[in-house]
Amino acid sequence: MRDGYKTVLEFLESDCDVEEEQEHLYNQMASTSKDMKVKETFQNLARAAKGHKDSLKRIIGSIESDDHDVSFYCLVCGWEIDFGKMPSVGNEERCSLCCQKFALVNEDNDYSIKCLPQ
Repeated sequence: MRDGYKTVLEFLESDCDVEEEQEHLYNQMASTSKDMKVKETFQNLARAAKGHKDSLKRIIGSIESDDHDVSFYCLVCGWEIDFGKMPSVGNEERCSLCCQKFALVNEDNDYSIKCLPQ
């Protein structure tokens, strides 16, 4: 498992499983429907679920191949703080809006940030 992404990967994989189940269910409903509009609706829902599943798999792949930026929202002002790809725990970044300094930490294999004294 990719360091720092334990919970994120668990959620993404769970969501991917749900989308796969929905795709299967919608395809079943489409195949048994006799009404063309209902059949078409279920086919569209199945395509949407497949698209969601494919997007989730791309995000998972991006994380697992270290091609995903580690970023957080500033705990003070809400601005985005980017630690880049493959950062090291302990890296420090400053919020470009409010200038608060943060350190990247790893808590139970999940990245997090902590405020540093000014």
